Amino acid sequence: MRFGVYSLLLAVAAANGLLLAALLLLRSGRHAGSPWLAALTAGLALRVAPYILGFGGAYDSHPALTFIPFDLTLSWGPLLWIYVTTLATRAAPHRWRRHFVPAALQVAYQVVAFSLPLPLKLRWYRSVHLDVVEPLGALLVLVSVALYGLAAWRVYDRWQAWLDANVSNREESRLSWLRVILWGFGMTGALGVGLVVVHLLVRPLDYFARLPVIVALGLLAYLIALLGYRHGGQAIPLGATAPDLPQPPVPPPMPSRVTPLHGAARPASDDESSAPGKDYAGDAAQWRERVIQEGWHRDSQLTLAVLAAALHVSTRSLSRALNEGLGESFNDFVNRVRVEEAVRRLAAPDAPDVLRVAYEVGFASKASFNRAFRRHAGTTPSEVRAEAQRTTAQDPPTA
Repeated sequence: MRFGVYSLLLAVAAANGLLLAALLLLRSGRHAGSPWLAALTAGLALRVAPYILGFGGAYDSHPALTFIPFDLTLSWGPLLWIYVTTLATRAAPHRWRRHFVPAALQVAYQVVAFSLPLPLKLRWYRSVHLDVVEPLGALLVLVSVALYGLAAWRVYDRWQAWLDANVSNREESRLSWLRVILWGFGMTGALGVGLVVVHLLVRPLDYFARLPVIVALGLLAYLIALLGYRHGGQAIPLGATAPDLPQPPVPPPMPSRVTPLHGAARPASDDESSAPGKDYAGDAAQWRERVIQEGWHRDSQLTLAVLAAALHVSTRSLSRALNEGLGESFNDFVNRVRVEEAVRRLAAPDAPDVLRVAYEVGFASKASFNRAFRRHAGTTPSEVRAEAQRTTAQDPPTA
């Protein structure tokens, strides 16, 4: 009976993963990385299939099923890395096919072994495969997942740093769901490492002892597909994540309502921005006043490149002035100016509602407004507005 229960539970998890993988491919407006995530989900779900058959007694009844090619574990790491890279750049890495050579060899081994005559197949499985191939394969999978997982995290981390330095509304692109996917892989991999250590150094583990990692794989397939599908329509800015990856497109020019900085004939060169003794703090203060005067911060789509074009300076000059002159990223710089204006508006006796203020000062959503407000003002918009109303009630205007 327990065989049937285990098989049923795993079959449900695998079926959910495969269904969501199909939905990822069919969803309109999906991200460019969705096909890669769908392939990854399918690969995880297929790895559960041998255990569904094993717990159901299929291999005992039909030993010819041994080596049926369900194992695509050496494709997991490359698929995860390519998925994150494609999200960041809208294009797969160059020469991505070569990263699947180990997975192709893995499938070829299974196909050849599956095609062997049954007596030879079983002898090979019970001797060479279980004693040599399976332990070595498990180690290779863990190394692959670890290396590609670290590479994927590096892409994600550099992408987020790029957004901090170039995009003003980056709160909408924190991508906490992508962090969950990466952490899920890490935790599942750690569980796999533990089981491999026990299998090699303590005692061999049978099907039932491996059940925790198999259940984790089924849950991981369901989790990543669900997160990918749920956030498949989210607009994500491109990021420059690595020198060999495609760069983001040139941003559009500043809207016509914005007047460029007067007196600047041309953008500063990189050499000029690196000149010894350059007054970065002075430049940053001047440009900050210009942003406030023109109201450029109220553009929710403002980027480093757009602001640099309006100021007639290079993006490097502007970024360095903000970093070294003010000690802030572009995102922090713009949002601090927005929050300062929001505080002034909310502290007025006739302050409008919080959401209206959020949109008017340049935030794209109330959630991002609240996060930035607490970060830069140390309180919430509602508390500032309530305090202003209490002060007005206690000190009514005199006639």
